[in-house]
Amino acid sequence: MLGEPDAPLVSRWMNEPHVELFWEQAWPPERWAEAIAEQLAGDYSRPCLVSYEGSPLAYVEIYRTPRDVVGLQYDAEPFDLGIHLAIGARESTGRGLGRRLVRAVAEGLFAADHRVRKVVADPDERHLIARRMFAAAGFEFRGIRDLGHKHAALHFYEISPDRREAAFTGTK
Repeated sequence: MLGEPDAPLVSRWMNEPHVELFWEQAWPPERWAEAIAEQLAGDYSRPCLVSYEGSPLAYVEIYRTPRDVVGLQYDAEPFDLGIHLAIGARESTGRGLGRRLVRAVAEGLFAADHRVRKVVADPDERHLIARRMFAAAGFEFRGIRDLGHKHAALHFYEISPDRREAAFTGTK
């Protein structure tokens, strides 16, 4: 989990042109510290810092879709979760790390709470790289929706009870 001391790193990443273009949160570290503290104090979303090979790789937010504007765009179930992702350093993009990351996060969320059936991603419709990444990770594209602040390409990663059982027993 992320903490307020991580705010300078998150701020630096959010000010990178490839991130700022779609996140539009190029805030100073102080504003990010406030945002992180707000998330940690609530029960709607959790900010996370993901590392790869010992180095910080990405900022990830896990949120409850039924309590978000995204949840109004489909038949949301009570334990559905959403994922927002920003790979910070430009040189870390285009290497397949994002695809592996989002799949691992989705599988980890299913493993952590058996009530989770869907993980939803809502990248900006213009963000073709993110859309390809989610598709390659096994997320199914379900259409473009106007969320008010952006036109989102909704992608769903679902797990059936049979698939869940196979994952935990090692059966096919």
